Amino acid sequence: MTSELPFTAPYDLAGLAVRGAAREVNLTPSKPERAATAAWLGIEGIERLQATVTLSRESDDRYTYATNFDAEVVQACVITLEPVTSHISGEFKRVFRVRPKTSNRRRKAPEEPAAAFELSADENEPEVLDSPILDLAGPVIEELSLALDPYPKAPGATFESPAEEADSTESPFAVLKELKIAPAAPGKGQTKAARTGKKGG
Repeated sequence: MTSELPFTAPYDLAGLAVRGAAREVNLTPSKPERAATAAWLGIEGIERLQATVTLSRESDDRYTYATNFDAEVVQACVITLEPVTSHISGEFKRVFRVRPKTSNRRRKAPEEPAAAFELSADENEPEVLDSPILDLAGPVIEELSLALDPYPKAPGATFESPAEEADSTESPFAVLKELKIAPAAPGKGQTKAARTGKKGG
């Protein structure tokens, strides 16, 4: 999987000039774009992918991205490698903040730490953008990749261990029972007393 997305839909958030303004954008990748996305995700194919993105401006530099998507994907069965088609749908929301441009006069001094804690682990924290150009397809592809079944199975497919593996699990004690120890030859391995025998008294 490469870092460059196979399907993009750039959108200039500056077009939402008024607070509270909202805009709906439909994403429907073409057949070549779906094929490239499937290859990027490492699956057999994407028969259908449609997403509706609703963008709204909350403040001067804060935007909300709400999406619902629907897809038909084809994956290889982990047992038989047969194609398995499944339906995936979902909805999610993200918040983005556009980093304000700073002039040379207002640039921070070199000794001042540079926004070390800007990227928070909190899911509610906005994702920071260096530019108002947002790729609307990126979050959809990311959420689709997370929704894929990691172990797709064809109907009725079951995993069976090879027969030879079952035979190899025989207990080592059972093998020892099959061994026959030959009796020692007369006079060998016996003490002197055992060879001469006991004298009657």
